[in-house]
Amino acid sequence: MGRPKEFDVDEALCAALQVFWRHGYEGASLTELTEAMGITRPSLYATYGNKEELFRKVLDRYEQNHMCFVAHALAEPSVRSTIEKLLKGYADVLTDPMHPPGCLGVNSAVCGGEGSDAIRQELIARRSLSEETLRERLERAAAEGELPP
Repeated sequence: MGRPKEFDVDEALCAALQVFWRHGYEGASLTELTEAMGITRPSLYATYGNKEELFRKVLDRYEQNHMCFVAHALAEPSVRSTIEKLLKGYADVLTDPMHPPGCLGVNSAVCGGEGSDAIRQELIARRSLSEETLRERLERAAAEGELPP
């Protein structure tokens, strides 16, 4: 039987989120990540997989904890309140002094190396899904007469 984990998996993931948010995917080194997470490289690999898998988990956490306002905004009864809540939510997240400036996705999208192609594609797919969801909400508003066709 393996040794029990000597760290909080969720706290370490939140620490990794801050490193990726600040430095982007390519800019975050394994040393910076493990130091911020308070774990060793073997623990990182055993718990989260490789850097790419860790980043995907971080993206999920970012969406759950920081972008949760999007689903609420899209569920608003009027398109005007949807847009208001989206704009306010993005402004709040992107300017919160408790977190690095900007957007984790945008900060990480500036990947150029061949080893980052999978991450770039992941970010594109997530962004496309967000755009499609917003497009569907606006099309619904147009179909219901809230917006001109």
